[in-house]
Amino acid sequence: MYWFKISLPVLAFGTALAFPVWAAPQNQSTTLDDISQSNLPEGGTLSSVTGNIRVGASGGPLSIRTVSGDIHIEQSAGSLDVRTVSGTLTVDHASGATEIRSASGDVRVNHAGGAASVRTMSGKSTLPHLEKDVTIRSISGDTMLTLDPASRMRTIDIGTVSGNMTLHLPHDFGGTFDILLKQRRSEKTLPLEQSLGLTVQTGVWEKNSDSSEEIRTITATGKVGDGRDHVIVRSVVGTLTLVQD
Repeated sequence: MYWFKISLPVLAFGTALAFPVWAAPQNQSTTLDDISQSNLPEGGTLSSVTGNIRVGASGGPLSIRTVSGDIHIEQSAGSLDVRTVSGTLTVDHASGATEIRSASGDVRVNHAGGAASVRTMSGKSTLPHLEKDVTIRSISGDTMLTLDPASRMRTIDIGTVSGNMTLHLPHDFGGTFDILLKQRRSEKTLPLEQSLGLTVQTGVWEKNSDSSEEIRTITATGKVGDGRDHVIVRSVVGTLTLVQD
């Protein structure tokens, strides 16, 4: 009987080693304090008002909410969902689907391995390494995208009111283009810069219903290479620069 009693802790310890307890998703909320998590194996939900949020690595779905706190995520393996008002967001590497909503904070995703969706008001969006589909919507923030070579068809959909857009394409890029921009009479140069051989057509000058200034529509269409990817761009008064690296 005595032997049985002292063996129970040993048995429990051995069972814990054989069957480890999996970490649950982390839920943490604060108003003023910063949040720093070096490793979230199962992801989690983090929220802050003015405190900054930093995540080293997340292995599961990660949801982050801030008002003015800055956000820095080093590695996100699961889906990533971020909402911020004025905080700056930096993501070093996101391999899952990424969805970002920001009012005035700048957004930078250094590497997006999954589909990405970014919507901003006035913040600047920078995505220098894109592998899959991307959707960008902006009011006045500038947008800079760079497409990495990919093995599958993808859709690049960019829309802005007055932000300037720059799209870098790989040297062997193949895609079809559907571009519609607007030009004001006071603007002396076309809002499109490209050397891809796209067919550019200019519409007639018409009075803008919101002002006395005349505007015209600029369209650019065409196929480059095998035409696999689909590039859609819409802008009211912004400019578009297409660069084939």
